[in-house]
Amino acid sequence: MALRKTIPQDELRDRLTPEQRQQHATDYHSSRGGWIRPKDKPVPGAQEKR
Repeated sequence: MALRKTIPQDELRDRLTPEQRQQHATDYHSSRGGWIRPKDKPVPGAQEKR
């Protein structure tokens, strides 16, 4: 069996759970310089981190 030097991103993405995919999500904003992590949206009843 031969060893692979690379793993396709599609294969890695398929292994992630939906929660992990959401955690690592990014949005593209050309005005801000490219791929940016979205800010966490506030959840009712959750306390703010300080």
